[in-house]
Amino acid sequence: MTTDIPPYKKIVVAIDFSTSSKQVAARALDIAGRNSAEITLLHAVEYLSPLAFGDELIPSPDWLLVEEQLLKQGESSLLAFAKEMGMDEATRVVPYGPPSHEIVAAAKEKSADLIIMGAHGRRGLQRLLGSTASSVINHATCDVLAVRLES
Repeated sequence: MTTDIPPYKKIVVAIDFSTSSKQVAARALDIAGRNSAEITLLHAVEYLSPLAFGDELIPSPDWLLVEEQLLKQGESSLLAFAKEMGMDEATRVVPYGPPSHEIVAAAKEKSADLIIMGAHGRRGLQRLLGSTASSVINHATCDVLAVRLES
């Protein structure tokens, strides 16, 4: 029995700059190479500003500066990572927001047919609290490859 499965053409690769990010990128390069697919590297920047007076958020101009600095640092780091991994041709995206949401949103925006990201394989309480990988798997409208990361 043969099934014609179309090749992956657009792949979003989520990078968090952990020591295992190279493992995720290498897997993405392999799959993209075998499928002649386009790669979009994504690093989501998330900054949780401090809360004051209970749950009331008091805006501060300092937070805007921190957000801007984090985005610039993320863009610079993603460019350096892409060059180091030989992914110079990859599109680079550095959104600001919760990683799981931003990964799913970017995949939809790019019409991706595959998301590749790392997964730590947590168990017990950590698993119950959720993880970025499990959230992406549950909300993505395309295939998701969760690369089991070596500890």
